[in-house]
Amino acid sequence: MAVDIIRPTDPEFRVVHDRLRDARFAPHFDGCIGAIDGSHIPVIVPNDEIVNHVGRHGYPTQNIMAVCDFDMRFTSIVAGWPGSAHDTRIFRDTLVKYADRFPHPPIGRYYLVDSGYP
Repeated sequence: MAVDIIRPTDPEFRVVHDRLRDARFAPHFDGCIGAIDGSHIPVIVPNDEIVNHVGRHGYPTQNIMAVCDFDMRFTSIVAGWPGSAHDTRIFRDTLVKYADRFPHPPIGRYYLVDSGYP
């Protein structure tokens, strides 16, 4: 089911979203197709795995990476990383492991990201 739902509506990213045509955003975000960020989800893991999942907040979490478009729809999600995993590590692994499914931006397009992503 996820393969049918969590994907870009336009995999070629040919259309510039209406929100970006507003004078407040153009030309600053010309070429932007969405955003990538991570989030920590609290989890319950076996006692022998807790140390691997404890993040900076002191409780076990799972770090996920999500890609969203400007309609706030998920176009890609990667889960399964312990809370101690850094965003850069997850991103780089995703580009290798899920290269055929990750919605790569075409030349001249990009995602908004924070400093945790290369």
